Formats: sequence, C-alpha cells, structure tokens
Amino acid sequence: MNLPSTSKEEIISICQRLAKEKGLSSINMRSVAIECSVSVGAIYNYFPSKSELLCSTIESIWKDIFHMSSEQFSFTNFIECLTWLFESIQEGSQEYPEFLSKHAMSLAAEDKVVGQKMMKKYFFHLKQNLLIVLKKDQKIRKDAFNQKLDQTLFIEYIFELFIFSIVNPQQNYQGIIELVERYLY
Repeated sequence: MNLPSTSKEEIISICQRLAKEKGLSSINMRSVAIECSVSVGAIYNYFPSKSELLCSTIESIWKDIFHMSSEQFSFTNFIECLTWLFESIQEGSQEYPEFLSKHAMSLAAEDKVVGQKMMKKYFFHLKQNLLIVLKKDQKIRKDAFNQKLDQTLFIEYIFELFIFSIVNPQQNYQGIIELVERYLY
C-alpha cells in the first residue's frame, strides 16, 4: 500500500492549522501524521523529534504573524512601522489563540535553548528592521539621539516595551506609541 506523500511545508501547514484550531498543545507526531494521512515514521523523516516539529511550527507562525520575509520593512515612518507591529500581534493573537502566551511552555525543558535561539533570531531580525526604519524617518527631531541614547539603544528600549505588551495583552499599546511619538517628533 502506497501512503500519500507529503512535504515539510505541508506538514508545517497542517501544524499551523492545528495551532489555530486547537492550540499548540494539540501538536504531536501522531496527531500530525493522522492529519497528513501518513505514518508517524513519515513525520519523523522530516522532524526527528516533537521539539523540532514544534520549533518549526512556532517559527512559521511568527513569520505568518509578522508577514516576515528576508526583505526589510518598507516603512519610512517609525510610528507607522511600530503601529503595524502592534496590530500584527493583535491580529496574530486572534488567529492563533494562546500562541503568544503559551508557545514558550510548549517546548520541553531541554529544548528551551533551541526555542530561545530561534526567538533571538527573529527578535534580532525585527530590531534590525526597526533600526533601519528609524534611520530612514526624516521627520525625527535632529537632537533626538546623542551619545547617551543612540538609535540602537532606543530600539532596545522600545523593543522591551513591545515584548512587555505582548506578554501582558491587557496593556494598551497606544501608550507606547504616544511615548515614542512625543520623544521622536
């Protein structure tokens, strides 16, 4: 009997759907194999462990939330870019309920390092893009930055506030936007 063939991309697509419908906790080798109509061994051919499957799924969800590609953000206004990030998070939390609050807990303790490396990679990408947009923004006051507070440190501070608002969804991001707007312009 020939089993249907599948690809890594198809498996991740199924995992994303499961995460949307049932949450990350519903993703395991057996449930994914059933959804893909393949054997569990076929899933292991692409993902040697559940943790690797989860990491790849989490990575794909982050890309989906932020519409990430290898390209840079196309914004020239920092406030518009920051607002877009916050709105993307809000939309992502609607599409993937509990993802933002539970994805770190879905990895086994020994695999947290892998998850943290993955998050650092995407956070670095986001920060770099924010910095590029900040440097492109022609409306920023000329004296907004100096040796004590340069653009890179500013992005670090804003990103910390951004992360705080993600893990505390009851916080209104408009206050952060107001703070940034008053400082920069």
